[in-house]
Amino acid sequence: MRVTSPKREARYRQLLQAALKIFARDGIDGASVSDIAEAAGVAKGSVYLYFDSKEALAGDLVRFLFAFDDDGPRLSDEPEPLKRVLAFCESHEQRVRNLGEDSAVVLHMLGHIGKSSGDQLGHGIRQLLAESRFAIQVLLRNAMNKGQLPACEDCGRGAAVVVAAMYGTIHQELSMPALSPNGGLRVRDTVRTVLRGLGASI
Repeated sequence: MRVTSPKREARYRQLLQAALKIFARDGIDGASVSDIAEAAGVAKGSVYLYFDSKEALAGDLVRFLFAFDDDGPRLSDEPEPLKRVLAFCESHEQRVRNLGEDSAVVLHMLGHIGKSSGDQLGHGIRQLLAESRFAIQVLLRNAMNKGQLPACEDCGRGAAVVVAAMYGTIHQELSMPALSPNGGLRVRDTVRTVLRGLGASI
């Protein structure tokens, strides 16, 4: 949603934060707009001034949680592209960890894809994945051009595998936290394994 003033921006963020709490507690299916409005301390009608539906709110929440603000050099000019791939992937993991007890919202989001007719949440997640794959693809091609990734014949497919490893690891961390005494794999481990499979020395 496009927000046009600081006051509206603050209310927009307030509603997203409230939705995060309610979705994490009740799941997206179990949450109601009334619950979200109550958690935000506003009237139910106020929610509809910003979002057409609960589904639209969930779609915006995906962007709010995972949009990647990157002020580094252009991806194609990055002098250390593989380190930046790792940093990109680890930043997503850290964002989920920073949610603390509300991190279950990520599992609810992934489990809700395709459950509604408009599927705005699914659209938001698919857009996020496409943007992530594109950014990583550019970095992998940069690394290949520098001779750092000799086996990356199809950087698009390589990027798709990196993104799958990243989100698969995050999903495992959330759904099976006691998988091992050390808390299971971390994103750095799985993504480095993928990069090494493409010939990187990292």
